[in-house]
Amino acid sequence: MLPELSNLLRQCITETLEDKVAIAFSGGLDSTFIASIAKNSADTELYTCGTEDAEDLRYAKELAAALAVPLHTLIVKENEILDTYNKCHAVVPGDLLTVELLVPAYRCAEAAKESGHEIMLFGCGAEELFVGYEKYYTRAPNDKPLEEFLHEEFLALKNREVAWISKICRIFKIEARYPFYNNELEGFIRALPIERVIEDRERKKGLLREAGKMLGVPEPALQRKKKAMQYGSGIHKILLKHAKDGTLNAGVPS
Repeated sequence: MLPELSNLLRQCITETLEDKVAIAFSGGLDSTFIASIAKNSADTELYTCGTEDAEDLRYAKELAAALAVPLHTLIVKENEILDTYNKCHAVVPGDLLTVELLVPAYRCAEAAKESGHEIMLFGCGAEELFVGYEKYYTRAPNDKPLEEFLHEEFLALKNREVAWISKICRIFKIEARYPFYNNELEGFIRALPIERVIEDRERKKGLLREAGKMLGVPEPALQRKKKAMQYGSGIHKILLKHAKDGTLNAGVPS
């Protein structure tokens, strides 16, 4: 099963490539997995965004060096984060948790366009396929089967993250592509026993980590625990402060 999954993942990534691609890169499992495959078939550049002391920047530098792929590091200050948030909110109105994830996407797409890119890859879909969120483990016993819920979550991406990020990227005439958001890949995963898919609850996405090991994804990415880009970039902390004091156009999470 694992060799077949690894080959399918390689295929899904390769199908999204052109001669030259940019990757929104957090130094996490998903983006490093994509970069590990993409660099073998395309002129690949990585773009990471965060505050000066962001965890993502540290991992991104380490993993870009391990991959020997050029990295563009975008360090954002508080006023730049707020300005970018407001621009994203104007395009995709929503609460804090919706709009904040678009801030690093906006800055990375903007920088990629300045470097002449027309295609940017994102890791959307990996959480829903490989069980990347704790909420999937803590659902009530009388809820619908986890397989059904994950399938619904995967399908909903076309109206959520995939739609939102694509809309942001179109501002810069960048086409966003999503290697993990693939129906064939989803069908393969859903045919597996759910007990196999939910292994490695502590780090999440155990199957993806196993496939990554088989495909040569660098070890630091395989060991890093899941951290969403808005958190690893340091952006959430700044935006939450301004949302709570009423200076940001956003709902405040409970």
